[in-house]
Order: sequence, then structure tokens, then C-alpha cells
Amino acid sequence: MKVAEKDKWKPKSFRSIEELRDELSTIENAHNAGTLSTYGGWTPGQCMAHCAQFMGHSFDGFKMKMPWLMQLMGKLFIKRMLTKPNAQMKPGFKLPASAASMRPSDEVSVEEGLAMMNKQVVRLEAGEKMNQDSPFLGSMNHDLWVALHLNHCRMHFGFFKYD
Repeated sequence: MKVAEKDKWKPKSFRSIEELRDELSTIENAHNAGTLSTYGGWTPGQCMAHCAQFMGHSFDGFKMKMPWLMQLMGKLFIKRMLTKPNAQMKPGFKLPASAASMRPSDEVSVEEGLAMMNKQVVRLEAGEKMNQDSPFLGSMNHDLWVALHLNHCRMHFGFFKYD
């Protein structure tokens, strides 16, 4: 895995599921044109697979548990941040060993990552609700989950470059 160039990271600006859908189209078009690359440590396919896996767990449930200290920090700081309109995650958080299921495989193509993301967006567009408890943030309603996932995608996709 290459080292992320954090100084070149710039979060994307989308704030809705429709805008996320548009961003996925931009990613696909850049990939098809041969201009998609990343400043991040993960490939675009891995980033999208990771974001899609996380979204899927908020629909279907999580099998992992987080250490109590991380749960406390998540509830005190991250959950509050989600309620702020211009909140933005920053890169650099390392997933603990207990969250290994959230790490993408080493070989995820852009096509696979896009398919995984599109599958989760279709679920949202169809009206399916995310209502599972977060192993990090505790009880979450659908609107908080949507805010979290948009924020998470903006952060990861902020390493992508399209030219």
C-alpha cells in the first residue's frame, strides 16, 4: 500500500445522495477516459469498496465490536460533529484490528468498487432505511447514517483526481 499524500487531499463537496450519484458518474467517466488516479494510500476501487461495505453494514448490521474507549470518543465527538452542517472528516484515522471486516481487499477494481457503491445507493434511492446501531457511535437514526456516509465518502473520494 502506498503512503497517502495528505497535503493533496481535498474533500469533495457533495451533500446529498443525488450528488453522490453524480460523483460516482464522474468517477466512472474519469476511469473510462483513463484519467482517474489517487493521492491516497488505497486505490479508488478500494476506497469505494470500503465506503460501500460500511454503508451495507448500516442497513444489515455490524458483526464487530469497538473498544469501550473508542465508543465513548465516537459518541462524544464524532456523533456531535455529524449534526453540524459543514462537518468534514479528516483523513488519518486507523481502523482497529476489531474492524478488519471494514478493510477492503488488496485487489478491488474500479468497476467492482463502483458496483458496490451503486448497489448501496440504489438501496437508499429505493427508500430502504439504515437503522442499525453503530459499533462506534451507538444508536443512529437514518438521517445521521446518511450524513455520516456522505461525510465518509467525501473524505475518501477527496484523494481522487480526475485528470
